[in-house]
Amino acid sequence: MDQKTILLRQMAANHNEPNWFVPVDRALDGLTADQAKEKSGDSNSIWEIVNHLIFWNERYLHRFQGKPVARKIESNDETFRNENRENWEAAKNQLFSVLTDWTTAVKEADEETFQRSAHEDRDDPWYSVLANINIHNAYHIGQIVEIRKSQGNWNSEKGVH
Repeated sequence: MDQKTILLRQMAANHNEPNWFVPVDRALDGLTADQAKEKSGDSNSIWEIVNHLIFWNERYLHRFQGKPVARKIESNDETFRNENRENWEAAKNQLFSVLTDWTTAVKEADEETFQRSAHEDRDDPWYSVLANINIHNAYHIGQIVEIRKSQGNWNSEKGVH
């Protein structure tokens, strides 16, 4: 199996194809804006996690596509906040859109693209960076499910008992 196929399968598992874990579309299904905003202690809310996923996925997608990265950040904490804080449906749709755009970009990329460095200052091939993005997304999807369980608004029929 080639790198592209593996990456696309990981992306699908994170986005909308149930596999060993719940994909993000299922993890967010039925969640209200109030539930998404709910916080416990120092933990991020689900909405903040979604904002964080949007930020990093868009940033690396733009880099992958050769587009300029628009915003410089001082701290990763900034990535948990963004312009969608007032519209939960827009935030979800933005996340789903960037994940769909990632799939399209990877499908359209040639094999040489995956060997090129994703960073100017170090040799980090795109196939490795994309695998790490997928791991990062899966990690945060797990957090979302765990938060929903702790809030009592998770339906285990969606997966993960």
